[in-house]
Amino acid sequence: MPDLVVEDLTVHSTVTGRPILDGVSLAVKPSEFVALVGGSGSGKTMTARSVLQLLPQPLRIQSGSVRLGSLNVTGASESELNRIRGGRLGMLFQQPKKMFNPNRNIGAHLREPLKLHAGMRGHAAKAKVLELLAEVGFEDPERGASSYPHQLSGGMAQRAMTAMALAGQPEILLADEPTSALDKVLEQQILELLDRQRIQRGLGILYITHNLASVAAFADRVLVMDAGVIVESGTTETVLGRPQTEYTRRLLEASNLAPTGIAAPPTHQHSALTLTNVVKQFGSGRRRGRPALDSISLDVKQGEILGVLGQSGSGKSTLARAIVGLEGISSGTISRTLVGGSAGPTAVQLVFQEPHDSFDPRMTLRASLEAPLRSKTELTPGERSRRVTAAMEEVELDPALLDRRPGQCSGGQLQRVTIARALLLEPEVLICDEATSALDALTQRTILELLQRLHRDRALTLMIITHDMDVVRHMCQRVAVLYQGRLVELADTDRFFTDPQHHHSQALVSAAIPCRGLHLKKIRAAL
Repeated sequence: MPDLVVEDLTVHSTVTGRPILDGVSLAVKPSEFVALVGGSGSGKTMTARSVLQLLPQPLRIQSGSVRLGSLNVTGASESELNRIRGGRLGMLFQQPKKMFNPNRNIGAHLREPLKLHAGMRGHAAKAKVLELLAEVGFEDPERGASSYPHQLSGGMAQRAMTAMALAGQPEILLADEPTSALDKVLEQQILELLDRQRIQRGLGILYITHNLASVAAFADRVLVMDAGVIVESGTTETVLGRPQTEYTRRLLEASNLAPTGIAAPPTHQHSALTLTNVVKQFGSGRRRGRPALDSISLDVKQGEILGVLGQSGSGKSTLARAIVGLEGISSGTISRTLVGGSAGPTAVQLVFQEPHDSFDPRMTLRASLEAPLRSKTELTPGERSRRVTAAMEEVELDPALLDRRPGQCSGGQLQRVTIARALLLEPEVLICDEATSALDALTQRTILELLQRLHRDRALTLMIITHDMDVVRHMCQRVAVLYQGRLVELADTDRFFTDPQHHHSQALVSAAIPCRGLHLKKIRAAL
Protein backbone atom coordinates (compact mmCIF):
# COMPACT_ATOMS: atom_id res chain seq x y z
CA MET A 1 0.00 0.00 0.00
CA PRO A 2 1.23 3.57 -0.72
CA ASP A 3 2.26 6.32 1.71
CA LEU A 4 0.30 9.55 2.08
CA VAL A 5 2.80 12.44 1.98
CA VAL A 6 1.96 16.12 2.53
CA GLU A 7 4.88 18.46 1.83
CA ASP A 8 5.16 22.13 2.79
CA LEU A 9 1.43 22.72 2.25
CA THR A 10 0.21 26.30 2.50
CA VAL A 11 -3.50 27.16 2.19
CA HIS A 12 -4.74 30.74 2.20
CA SER A 13 -7.97 32.70 1.88
CA THR A 14 -8.39 34.42 -1.48
CA VAL A 15 -10.46 37.11 0.28
CA THR A 16 -8.23 38.04 3.21
CA GLY A 17 -4.92 36.58 2.01
CA ARG A 18 -4.46 35.11 5.50
CA PRO A 19 -2.80 31.66 5.64
CA ILE A 20 -4.98 28.91 7.10
CA LEU A 21 -2.24 26.28 6.85
CA ASP A 22 1.39 27.39 6.80
CA GLY A 23 4.05 24.97 5.57
CA VAL A 24 2.38 21.79 6.84
CA SER A 25 4.34 18.56 6.25
CA LEU A 26 3.29 15.09 7.40
CA ALA A 27 3.32 11.47 6.27
CA VAL A 28 1.19 8.41 6.97
CA LYS A 29 2.63 5.01 6.13
CA PRO A 30 0.69 1.77 5.59
CA SER A 31 -0.40 0.22 8.91
CA GLU A 32 0.43 3.45 10.75
CA PHE A 33 -1.88 5.38 13.10
CA VAL A 34 -0.96 9.07 13.14
CA ALA A 35 -2.92 11.45 15.40
CA LEU A 36 -3.31 15.15 14.54
CA VAL A 37 -4.21 17.08 17.71
CA GLY A 38 -5.01 20.75 18.32
CA GLY A 39 -7.56 23.30 19.45
CA SER A 40 -10.64 24.37 17.48
CA GLY A 41 -9.64 26.56 14.54
CA SER A 42 -6.06 25.22 14.51
CA GLY A 43 -6.36 23.87 10.95
CA LYS A 44 -6.81 20.13 11.57
CA THR A 45 -9.96 19.72 9.48
CA MET A 46 -8.60 21.93 6.69
CA THR A 47 -5.55 19.67 6.52
CA ALA A 48 -7.77 16.63 5.89
CA ARG A 49 -9.92 18.51 3.36
CA SER A 50 -6.78 19.66 1.54
CA VAL A 51 -5.73 16.03 1.12
CA LEU A 52 -9.11 15.29 -0.51
CA GLN A 53 -9.06 18.56 -2.50
CA LEU A 54 -12.36 19.53 -0.89
CA LEU A 55 -11.50 22.95 0.51
CA PRO A 56 -14.47 25.30 0.96
CA GLN A 57 -14.64 28.67 -0.74
CA PRO A 58 -12.66 30.97 -0.60
CA LEU A 59 -9.72 28.76 0.45
CA ARG A 60 -7.03 27.72 -2.05
CA ILE A 61 -3.79 25.72 -1.95
CA GLN A 62 -1.08 28.33 -2.48
CA SER A 63 1.94 26.02 -2.47
CA GLY A 64 3.11 22.54 -1.51
CA SER A 65 1.88 19.12 -2.56
CA VAL A 66 -0.13 16.07 -1.52
CA ARG A 67 0.88 12.63 -2.85
CA LEU A 68 -0.73 9.22 -2.48
CA GLY A 69 1.96 6.82 -3.62
CA SER A 70 2.88 7.89 -7.16
CA LEU A 71 -0.28 10.00 -7.63
CA ASN A 72 0.11 13.76 -7.26
CA VAL A 73 -3.25 14.52 -5.64
CA THR A 74 -2.86 18.31 -5.87
CA GLY A 75 -2.48 18.04 -9.68
CA ALA A 76 -5.08 15.32 -10.25
CA SER A 77 -8.09 15.80 -12.52
CA GLU A 78 -11.61 15.79 -11.08
CA SER A 79 -12.25 12.31 -12.56
CA GLU A 80 -9.09 10.97 -10.89
CA LEU A 81 -10.13 12.56 -7.59
CA ASN A 82 -13.61 11.01 -7.82
CA ARG A 83 -12.02 7.58 -8.24
CA ILE A 84 -9.92 7.87 -5.09
CA ARG A 85 -12.37 9.74 -2.82
CA GLY A 86 -14.33 7.19 -0.84
CA GLY A 87 -12.09 4.47 -2.27
CA ARG A 88 -8.31 4.67 -1.85
CA LEU A 89 -8.82 7.73 0.36
CA GLY A 90 -11.59 7.21 2.91
CA MET A 91 -13.00 10.07 5.00
CA LEU A 92 -14.88 10.20 8.29
CA PHE A 93 -16.38 13.67 8.63
CA GLN A 94 -16.96 15.46 11.95
CA GLN A 95 -20.62 16.32 11.30
CA PRO A 96 -21.94 13.19 9.57
CA LYS A 97 -25.57 14.27 9.21
CA LYS A 98 -24.48 17.11 6.94
CA MET A 99 -22.65 14.64 4.70
CA PHE A 100 -25.61 12.33 4.04
CA ASN A 101 -28.25 12.89 1.36
CA PRO A 102 -31.47 13.34 3.40
CA ASN A 103 -33.52 11.71 0.61
CA ARG A 104 -31.60 8.40 0.69
CA ASN A 105 -31.60 5.80 3.42
CA ILE A 106 -28.41 4.54 5.06
CA GLY A 107 -28.40 1.29 3.08
CA ALA A 108 -28.37 3.21 -0.21
CA HIS A 109 -25.45 5.32 1.01
CA LEU A 110 -23.41 2.21 1.83
CA ARG A 111 -24.25 0.35 -1.40
CA GLU A 112 -22.74 3.17 -3.50
CA PRO A 113 -19.08 2.74 -2.41
CA LEU A 114 -19.53 -1.04 -2.45
CA LYS A 115 -20.55 -0.80 -6.11
CA LEU A 116 -17.96 1.80 -7.16
CA HIS A 117 -14.92 0.48 -5.31
CA ALA A 118 -15.61 -3.19 -4.53
CA GLY A 119 -17.78 -4.14 -7.53
CA MET A 120 -20.53 -5.52 -5.26
CA ARG A 121 -24.20 -5.50 -6.26
CA GLY A 122 -27.52 -7.11 -5.39
CA HIS A 123 -27.73 -9.61 -2.52
CA ALA A 124 -23.97 -9.55 -1.92
CA ALA A 125 -24.01 -5.77 -1.43
CA LYS A 126 -27.08 -5.96 0.83
CA ALA A 127 -25.44 -8.62 3.01
CA LYS A 128 -22.23 -6.56 3.22
CA VAL A 129 -24.22 -3.47 4.28
CA LEU A 130 -25.73 -5.39 7.20
CA GLU A 131 -22.32 -6.82 8.12
CA LEU A 132 -20.73 -3.36 8.16
CA LEU A 133 -23.55 -1.85 10.25
CA ALA A 134 -23.27 -4.69 12.76
CA GLU A 135 -19.49 -4.16 12.94
CA VAL A 136 -19.89 -0.50 13.88
CA GLY A 137 -22.40 -1.23 16.65
CA PHE A 138 -25.95 -1.12 15.20
CA GLU A 139 -28.14 -3.34 17.39
CA ASP A 140 -30.60 -3.82 14.51
CA PRO A 141 -28.65 -3.53 11.19
CA GLU A 142 -31.76 -4.02 9.03
CA ARG A 143 -33.56 -1.17 10.76
CA GLY A 144 -30.41 0.94 10.51
CA ALA A 145 -30.11 0.29 6.77
CA SER A 146 -33.73 1.36 6.16
CA SER A 147 -33.42 4.52 8.31
CA TYR A 148 -32.91 8.00 6.88
CA PRO A 149 -30.24 10.33 8.28
CA HIS A 150 -32.69 12.49 10.23
CA GLN A 151 -33.94 9.40 12.07
CA LEU A 152 -30.51 8.70 13.59
CA SER A 153 -28.98 10.20 16.72
CA GLY A 154 -25.64 11.97 16.35
CA GLY A 155 -23.78 8.90 17.56
CA MET A 156 -25.68 6.52 15.28
CA ALA A 157 -25.00 8.80 12.30
CA GLN A 158 -21.29 8.69 13.15
CA ARG A 159 -21.43 4.88 13.21
CA ALA A 160 -23.12 4.87 9.78
CA MET A 161 -20.44 7.23 8.42
CA THR A 162 -17.74 4.87 9.73
CA ALA A 163 -19.39 1.94 7.95
CA MET A 164 -19.59 3.93 4.71
CA ALA A 165 -15.90 4.89 4.91
CA LEU A 166 -14.87 1.24 5.41
CA ALA A 167 -17.15 0.07 2.58
CA GLY A 168 -14.78 1.66 0.04
CA GLN A 169 -11.87 -0.47 1.34
CA PRO A 170 -9.55 2.56 1.71
CA GLU A 171 -5.76 2.47 1.76
CA ILE A 172 -5.62 5.67 3.83
CA LEU A 173 -8.41 6.76 6.19
CA LEU A 174 -8.79 10.42 7.18
CA ALA A 175 -10.80 10.35 10.41
CA ASP A 176 -11.99 13.78 11.61
CA GLU A 177 -13.23 13.45 15.22
CA PRO A 178 -14.83 10.07 14.42
CA THR A 179 -15.75 9.22 18.03
CA SER A 180 -16.56 12.66 19.47
CA ALA A 181 -20.31 11.87 19.59
CA LEU A 182 -19.90 8.32 20.95
CA ASP A 183 -19.94 6.85 24.46
CA LYS A 184 -16.79 5.22 25.86
CA VAL A 185 -17.93 1.67 25.10
CA LEU A 186 -18.70 2.41 21.46
CA GLU A 187 -15.64 4.65 21.10
CA GLN A 188 -13.50 1.70 22.18
CA GLN A 189 -15.32 -0.59 19.71
CA ILE A 190 -14.80 1.80 16.78
CA LEU A 191 -11.13 2.36 17.62
CA GLU A 192 -10.57 -1.39 17.94
CA LEU A 193 -12.35 -1.89 14.59
CA LEU A 194 -10.08 0.66 12.91
CA ASP A 195 -7.07 -0.89 14.60
CA ARG A 196 -8.02 -4.34 13.25
CA GLN A 197 -8.29 -2.84 9.76
CA ARG A 198 -4.85 -1.29 10.26
CA ILE A 199 -3.31 -4.61 11.30
CA GLN A 200 -5.15 -6.94 8.89
CA ARG A 201 -5.29 -4.77 5.76
CA GLY A 202 -2.40 -2.37 6.27
CA LEU A 203 -4.78 0.60 6.55
CA GLY A 204 -3.00 3.90 7.23
CA ILE A 205 -4.94 6.27 9.51
CA LEU A 206 -4.69 10.04 9.98
CA TYR A 207 -6.81 10.53 13.08
CA ILE A 208 -7.91 14.09 13.93
CA THR A 209 -8.99 14.44 17.55
CA HIS A 210 -9.12 16.52 20.69
CA ASN A 211 -9.39 13.34 22.80
CA LEU A 212 -5.86 12.76 24.06
CA ALA A 213 -6.92 9.64 25.98
CA SER A 214 -7.79 7.75 22.80
CA VAL A 215 -4.56 9.00 21.18
CA ALA A 216 -2.51 7.58 24.04
CA ALA A 217 -4.08 4.15 23.61
CA PHE A 218 -3.84 3.74 19.82
CA ALA A 219 -1.56 6.22 18.03
CA ASP A 220 1.97 5.46 16.83
CA ARG A 221 2.81 9.14 16.37
CA VAL A 222 1.27 12.46 17.42
CA LEU A 223 1.35 15.78 15.55
CA VAL A 224 0.27 18.91 17.46
CA MET A 225 -1.17 21.77 15.40
CA ASP A 226 -1.72 25.39 16.41
CA ALA A 227 -2.75 28.30 14.12
CA GLY A 228 -2.15 26.28 10.95
CA VAL A 229 1.36 25.16 11.93
CA ILE A 230 2.56 21.78 13.24
CA VAL A 231 4.34 22.90 16.41
CA GLU A 232 5.38 19.51 17.75
CA SER A 233 5.63 15.93 16.48
CA GLY A 234 7.03 12.62 17.64
CA THR A 235 6.09 9.22 18.99
CA THR A 236 3.06 9.13 21.27
CA GLU A 237 5.23 8.31 24.25
CA THR A 238 7.52 11.28 23.56
CA VAL A 239 4.86 13.93 22.87
CA LEU A 240 2.55 12.99 25.75
CA GLY A 241 5.33 12.10 28.17
CA ARG A 242 7.86 14.84 27.40
CA PRO A 243 6.09 17.70 25.58
CA GLN A 244 8.40 20.38 24.22
CA THR A 245 6.03 23.31 23.64
CA GLU A 246 3.91 25.31 26.07
CA TYR A 247 0.87 24.80 23.82
CA THR A 248 1.13 20.99 24.07
CA ARG A 249 1.52 21.21 27.85
CA ARG A 250 -1.62 23.39 28.06
CA LEU A 251 -3.59 20.84 26.00
CA LEU A 252 -2.46 18.04 28.28
CA GLU A 253 -3.24 19.98 31.44
CA ALA A 254 -6.70 21.00 30.20
CA SER A 255 -7.61 17.40 29.45
CA ASN A 256 -6.87 16.35 33.04
CA LEU A 257 -10.31 17.06 34.54
CA ALA A 258 -10.36 16.46 38.28
CA PRO A 259 -13.56 16.06 40.37
CA THR A 260 -14.71 19.43 41.77
CA GLY A 261 -16.13 17.98 44.98
CA ILE A 262 -19.45 19.87 44.79
CA ALA A 263 -21.70 18.55 47.54
CA ALA A 264 -24.86 16.76 46.49
CA PRO A 265 -28.13 18.57 47.27
CA PRO A 266 -29.88 17.48 50.46
CA THR A 267 -32.32 14.60 49.99
CA HIS A 268 -35.16 16.80 51.26
CA GLN A 269 -34.47 19.44 48.59
CA HIS A 270 -37.49 20.23 46.41
CA SER A 271 -37.61 18.77 42.91
CA ALA A 272 -37.25 21.20 40.02
CA LEU A 273 -38.41 18.56 37.51
CA THR A 274 -40.43 15.41 38.09
CA LEU A 275 -40.85 12.76 35.39
CA THR A 276 -43.36 9.98 36.04
CA ASN A 277 -43.58 6.90 33.78
CA VAL A 278 -42.64 8.89 30.68
CA VAL A 279 -42.93 6.92 27.42
CA LYS A 280 -42.02 8.09 23.92
CA GLN A 281 -42.79 5.78 21.01
CA PHE A 282 -41.78 6.60 17.44
CA GLY A 283 -43.35 4.99 14.38
CA SER A 284 -46.54 3.00 14.04
CA GLY A 285 -47.65 -0.49 13.10
CA ARG A 286 -44.84 -2.83 12.02
CA ARG A 287 -42.33 0.05 12.03
CA ARG A 288 -42.72 0.50 15.78
CA GLY A 289 -39.49 -0.49 17.46
CA ARG A 290 -38.69 -0.40 21.14
CA PRO A 291 -39.76 2.88 22.81
CA ALA A 292 -37.21 5.70 22.65
CA LEU A 293 -38.17 6.38 26.29
CA ASP A 294 -39.59 3.50 28.30
CA SER A 295 -41.33 4.30 31.62
CA ILE A 296 -38.82 6.94 32.77
CA SER A 297 -39.37 8.20 36.33
CA LEU A 298 -36.89 10.75 37.67
CA ASP A 299 -36.67 13.65 40.13
CA VAL A 300 -34.20 16.45 39.39
CA LYS A 301 -33.48 18.41 42.58
CA GLN A 302 -33.40 22.20 42.65
CA GLY A 303 -29.82 23.46 42.40
CA GLU A 304 -28.23 20.11 41.58
CA ILE A 305 -25.99 19.12 38.67
CA LEU A 306 -27.29 15.83 37.28
CA GLY A 307 -25.26 13.91 34.72
CA VAL A 308 -27.13 11.77 32.18
CA LEU A 309 -25.05 8.99 30.61
CA GLY A 310 -25.81 6.41 27.97
CA GLN A 311 -24.70 5.11 24.60
CA SER A 312 -25.79 6.84 21.40
CA GLY A 313 -29.41 5.95 20.67
CA SER A 314 -30.19 5.31 24.35
CA GLY A 315 -32.76 8.13 24.48
CA LYS A 316 -30.72 10.94 26.09
CA SER A 317 -31.50 13.63 23.49
CA THR A 318 -35.14 12.50 23.22
CA LEU A 319 -35.41 12.92 27.00
CA ALA A 320 -34.01 16.47 26.80
CA ARG A 321 -36.35 17.44 23.96
CA ALA A 322 -39.33 16.00 25.82
CA ILE A 323 -38.53 17.96 28.98
CA VAL A 324 -38.41 21.32 27.13
CA GLY A 325 -41.51 20.48 25.05
CA LEU A 326 -39.84 20.01 21.65
CA GLU A 327 -40.94 16.37 21.57
CA GLY A 328 -44.38 15.18 22.61
CA ILE A 329 -44.56 12.15 24.88
CA SER A 330 -46.76 9.10 24.31
CA SER A 331 -47.74 8.71 27.98
CA GLY A 332 -46.67 9.73 31.47
CA THR A 333 -46.18 13.21 32.96
CA ILE A 334 -43.45 15.83 33.17
CA SER A 335 -44.01 18.51 35.83
CA ARG A 336 -41.98 21.51 36.98
CA THR A 337 -41.88 22.92 40.51
CA LEU A 338 -39.70 25.98 40.15
CA VAL A 339 -38.65 28.63 42.67
CA GLY A 340 -39.74 31.47 40.42
CA GLY A 341 -43.19 29.97 40.07
CA SER A 342 -42.93 29.71 36.28
CA ALA A 343 -43.93 26.44 34.65
CA GLY A 344 -43.74 27.89 31.15
CA PRO A 345 -41.36 26.74 28.42
CA THR A 346 -38.80 29.50 29.08
CA ALA A 347 -38.16 28.24 32.63
CA VAL A 348 -36.24 25.27 31.19
CA GLN A 349 -33.78 25.91 28.38
CA LEU A 350 -31.80 23.51 26.18
CA VAL A 351 -28.26 23.96 24.83
CA PHE A 352 -27.90 21.74 21.76
CA GLN A 353 -25.00 19.50 20.77
CA GLU A 354 -24.30 21.24 17.43
CA PRO A 355 -24.12 25.02 17.96
CA HIS A 356 -23.88 25.75 14.22
CA ASP A 357 -27.28 24.07 13.75
CA SER A 358 -28.84 26.27 16.45
CA PHE A 359 -28.56 29.54 14.49
CA ASP A 360 -29.89 30.88 11.21
CA PRO A 361 -26.71 31.31 9.12
CA ARG A 362 -28.22 34.41 7.45
CA MET A 363 -28.75 36.31 10.70
CA THR A 364 -26.17 38.13 12.79
CA LEU A 365 -25.69 36.87 16.33
CA ARG A 366 -27.28 40.10 17.61
CA ALA A 367 -30.48 39.39 15.67
CA SER A 368 -30.55 35.76 16.85
CA LEU A 369 -30.13 36.76 20.51
CA GLU A 370 -32.68 39.56 20.37
CA ALA A 371 -35.32 37.30 18.78
CA PRO A 372 -36.49 35.55 22.00
CA LEU A 373 -36.70 38.94 23.77
CA ARG A 374 -39.18 40.35 21.23
CA SER A 375 -41.97 38.46 23.01
CA LYS A 376 -41.32 40.74 26.01
CA THR A 377 -43.22 43.73 24.65
CA GLU A 378 -42.37 45.86 27.69
CA LEU A 379 -38.71 46.01 26.60
CA THR A 380 -37.56 48.91 24.43
CA PRO A 381 -35.02 48.24 21.61
CA GLY A 382 -32.34 49.85 23.80
CA GLU A 383 -33.19 47.58 26.74
CA ARG A 384 -33.07 44.49 24.49
CA SER A 385 -29.66 45.54 23.22
CA ARG A 386 -28.32 46.10 26.74
CA ARG A 387 -29.57 42.68 27.88
CA VAL A 388 -27.93 40.98 24.89
CA THR A 389 -24.64 42.77 25.57
CA ALA A 390 -24.78 41.80 29.25
CA ALA A 391 -25.44 38.14 28.34
CA MET A 392 -22.39 38.11 26.04
CA GLU A 393 -20.23 39.54 28.82
CA GLU A 394 -21.59 36.98 31.29
CA VAL A 395 -20.33 34.13 29.07
CA GLU A 396 -16.98 35.98 28.69
CA LEU A 397 -17.34 36.97 25.03
CA ASP A 398 -16.57 40.30 23.39
CA PRO A 399 -19.91 41.99 22.45
CA ALA A 400 -18.23 42.98 19.16
CA LEU A 401 -18.92 39.39 18.04
CA LEU A 402 -22.63 40.23 17.93
CA ASP A 403 -22.22 41.72 14.46
CA ARG A 404 -20.80 38.46 13.08
CA ARG A 405 -22.74 35.60 11.53
CA PRO A 406 -22.49 32.02 12.89
CA GLY A 407 -20.11 30.89 10.15
CA GLN A 408 -17.59 33.53 11.25
CA CYS A 409 -17.25 32.05 14.77
CA SER A 410 -15.38 29.06 16.16
CA GLY A 411 -17.29 26.15 17.71
CA GLY A 412 -16.29 27.24 21.21
CA GLN A 413 -17.41 30.84 20.65
CA LEU A 414 -20.73 29.72 19.20
CA GLN A 415 -21.39 27.31 22.05
CA ARG A 416 -20.97 30.17 24.51
CA VAL A 417 -23.35 32.30 22.43
CA THR A 418 -25.88 29.44 22.62
CA ILE A 419 -25.60 29.51 26.41
CA ALA A 420 -25.96 33.32 26.41
CA ARG A 421 -29.17 33.06 24.39
CA ALA A 422 -30.59 30.52 26.84
CA LEU A 423 -29.72 32.77 29.80
CA LEU A 424 -31.58 35.75 28.28
CA LEU A 425 -34.85 34.04 29.16
CA GLU A 426 -33.68 33.64 32.80
CA PRO A 427 -34.24 29.88 33.10
CA GLU A 428 -34.11 27.99 36.37
CA VAL A 429 -33.08 24.75 34.67
CA LEU A 430 -30.46 24.50 31.92
CA ILE A 431 -30.11 21.23 29.97
CA CYS A 432 -26.82 20.82 28.09
CA ASP A 433 -27.03 18.09 25.43
CA GLU A 434 -23.43 17.06 24.63
CA ALA A 435 -22.51 20.75 24.83
CA THR A 436 -18.76 20.07 24.92
CA SER A 437 -18.43 16.80 22.97
CA ALA A 438 -17.06 18.39 19.79
CA LEU A 439 -14.72 20.85 21.54
CA ASP A 440 -11.00 20.59 22.16
CA ALA A 441 -9.70 20.23 25.72
CA LEU A 442 -8.89 23.93 26.19
CA THR A 443 -12.30 25.11 24.94
CA GLN A 444 -14.12 22.34 26.81
CA ARG A 445 -12.57 23.42 30.09
CA THR A 446 -13.62 27.04 29.42
CA ILE A 447 -17.25 25.98 28.86
CA LEU A 448 -17.30 23.74 31.94
CA GLU A 449 -15.88 26.49 34.14
CA LEU A 450 -18.54 28.84 32.74
CA LEU A 451 -21.31 26.37 33.60
CA GLN A 452 -19.94 25.92 37.12
CA ARG A 453 -19.89 29.69 37.66
CA LEU A 454 -23.47 30.05 36.35
CA HIS A 455 -24.58 27.20 38.62
CA ARG A 456 -23.03 28.99 41.59
CA ASP A 457 -24.02 32.60 40.77
CA ARG A 458 -27.54 31.96 39.43
CA ALA A 459 -28.37 28.86 41.51
CA LEU A 460 -29.10 27.12 38.20
CA THR A 461 -30.21 23.51 38.10
CA LEU A 462 -28.07 21.79 35.46
CA MET A 463 -28.70 18.59 33.55
CA ILE A 464 -25.49 17.56 31.76
CA ILE A 465 -26.19 15.03 29.00
CA THR A 466 -22.90 13.54 27.88
CA HIS A 467 -20.96 10.41 27.01
CA ASP A 468 -17.74 11.86 28.47
CA MET A 469 -17.05 10.15 31.77
CA ASP A 470 -14.44 12.75 32.77
CA VAL A 471 -17.02 15.55 32.38
CA VAL A 472 -19.46 13.67 34.64
CA ARG A 473 -16.77 13.01 37.24
CA HIS A 474 -15.67 16.67 37.08
CA MET A 475 -19.09 18.35 37.12
CA CYS A 476 -21.91 16.22 38.46
CA GLN A 477 -23.32 15.36 41.86
CA ARG A 478 -25.54 12.50 40.71
CA VAL A 479 -25.56 10.27 37.62
CA ALA A 480 -28.53 8.84 35.73
CA VAL A 481 -27.81 6.08 33.18
CA LEU A 482 -30.10 5.39 30.21
CA TYR A 483 -29.91 2.11 28.32
CA GLN A 484 -32.24 1.20 25.44
CA GLY A 485 -34.67 3.90 26.52
CA ARG A 486 -34.85 2.86 30.17
CA LEU A 487 -33.41 4.48 33.30
CA VAL A 488 -31.26 1.64 34.63
CA GLU A 489 -29.24 3.40 37.35
CA LEU A 490 -29.36 6.54 39.49
CA ALA A 491 -26.57 7.12 41.99
CA ASP A 492 -24.28 9.69 43.60
CA THR A 493 -21.27 10.29 41.35
CA ASP A 494 -18.67 8.83 43.72
CA ARG A 495 -20.68 5.66 44.24
CA PHE A 496 -21.36 5.31 40.52
CA PHE A 497 -17.65 5.30 39.63
CA THR A 498 -16.62 2.99 42.50
CA ASP A 499 -19.56 0.57 42.51
CA PRO A 500 -21.72 0.70 39.33
CA GLN A 501 -24.69 -1.68 39.58
CA HIS A 502 -26.15 -2.22 36.09
CA HIS A 503 -24.12 -4.16 33.50
CA HIS A 504 -24.19 -1.19 31.09
CA SER A 505 -22.93 1.15 33.82
CA GLN A 506 -20.16 -1.33 34.55
CA ALA A 507 -19.24 -1.42 30.86
CA LEU A 508 -19.13 2.39 30.67
CA VAL A 509 -16.89 2.69 33.73
CA SER A 510 -14.57 -0.15 32.72
CA ALA A 511 -14.19 1.25 29.17
CA ALA A 512 -13.18 4.64 30.58
CA ILE A 513 -10.65 3.36 33.12
CA PRO A 514 -7.96 1.81 30.81
CA CYS A 515 -7.70 4.85 28.54
CA ARG A 516 -7.89 7.28 31.45
CA GLY A 517 -5.24 5.42 33.44
CA LEU A 518 -2.72 5.37 30.59
CA HIS A 519 -3.55 8.93 29.64
CA LEU A 520 -3.20 10.36 33.17
CA LYS A 521 0.02 8.49 33.81
CA LYS A 522 1.60 10.26 30.83
CA ILE A 523 0.07 13.64 31.66
CA ARG A 524 1.28 13.55 35.27
CA ALA A 525 4.77 12.69 34.07
CA ALA A 526 4.66 15.70 31.74
CA LEU A 527 3.39 18.32 34.21
